[in-house]
Amino acid sequence: MKKLIALAIVLVVTAASVPAEAGFSVKLKGGYTYISYGDFNDWVDNTNREIPSGNTTIDNINWLPEVTAELIFPILPAFSGGVGIGYLSGKSDYSVSLGAESFSYIHKVKAMPVLLNVYWEPPLVSINPFVYGGVGFYRTSLEFDYWLTSGGDREGYNSEMDKWGFGLQAGGGIRIALMPTMSFDVGVQGRWADISGIEGTATSSDGETVDVYLARGEDYFGPEEKGAGEPEASVDLSGYTIFIGLTFGF
Repeated sequence: MKKLIALAIVLVVTAASVPAEAGFSVKLKGGYTYISYGDFNDWVDNTNREIPSGNTTIDNINWLPEVTAELIFPILPAFSGGVGIGYLSGKSDYSVSLGAESFSYIHKVKAMPVLLNVYWEPPLVSINPFVYGGVGFYRTSLEFDYWLTSGGDREGYNSEMDKWGFGLQAGGGIRIALMPTMSFDVGVQGRWADISGIEGTATSSDGETVDVYLARGEDYFGPEEKGAGEPEASVDLSGYTIFIGLTFGF
């Protein structure tokens, strides 16, 4: 998150140093993103069907908050380019206790896409429709905490994995001028990004560390030791975003 904030500051400072007539701007937007995350959510649905009625169930990971910052620069009349960075994250946790025994499971997913977009916007004055499309390079990080406590004993592991992957995004919306150098944006975006080949390490309660990959099965989703032979899983970030934002001209 610190790297994201630092890069956003660099984008703003860079844009502020460009002459006003160059037509540069900074676009900041945020909203909620729906992702399919099929391998994980399929496992959650299967697991919840096995949990007795009335007991706590595991949460799906579907709706994630997302923020992006872009530096916008002119290309041709009515066309502009954008380069920026985003951040989205979500979490699912589950815990159950029975007497002296307890079990907890926490799964976190984070993605930081580096975005390259092309915008089209007609030369209107106060209310401007716009559309855009582009590519993204996604650094996707996963964390799993899986612990079983019985009396004074605690067994389980913490696992961290990550991978860079490729994605596509496209969207559109309405920009409303608030003042000569600032406008309000509202719109929607669609995304395709299915990240596979995710690997990392798992550290057990006794401090042992092993190399793992993201695996899936009919009744399993999570880190598996390399060479285990379980099918590989992916993080499917494909979905759509509903966003609002502000664009600042310089």
